[in-house]
Amino acid sequence: MTVDQLDAAERCETLLQDTLDAVDPTPAWQEAAPRAGARLPRPGLGSARYGSDVLWYVTRGRDILTVVSLPRRALLVGVVERHWRRRGWTITSLDTDWDRHGVAATTPDGYRLALRFGELGEAGLTVSSPGVARSEHVPVLSGDGGHGSAPLPYVCCPYWSALA
Repeated sequence: MTVDQLDAAERCETLLQDTLDAVDPTPAWQEAAPRAGARLPRPGLGSARYGSDVLWYVTRGRDILTVVSLPRRALLVGVVERHWRRRGWTITSLDTDWDRHGVAATTPDGYRLALRFGELGEAGLTVSSPGVARSEHVPVLSGDGGHGSAPLPYVCCPYWSALA
């Protein structure tokens, strides 16, 4: 069975929800702008898999709207990191800087996940598919259509927004 962009978008959504379900309490979030497109292979690494040199991908994400205080960012990253490790996914980066925490992982089927904090406390969770077959129609979600970093958080939570 060949995975196409529609299948990949569904898998991205499943991975996002699985990750958010592992966080307690679950932070407030909104759908990030969905992305889809083509990636050219690295030189000399054509794609015999789909009979062309172009690999298609989808990316789905969640903007975290809950204010996660500086002391709690490492905790949130730790919860997500441990969940991904329990799933058997490979942690590809772990950023423990005091203000720019983040973690990234890859699933055995090639999906790349990342949780990143920006310098102003904005946070985003994203999942990108590996190269897949092109779909005639790619599902469009209700993301805001914008590009760039996540919006500034504004929802306070007794746990995640706490300073200690």
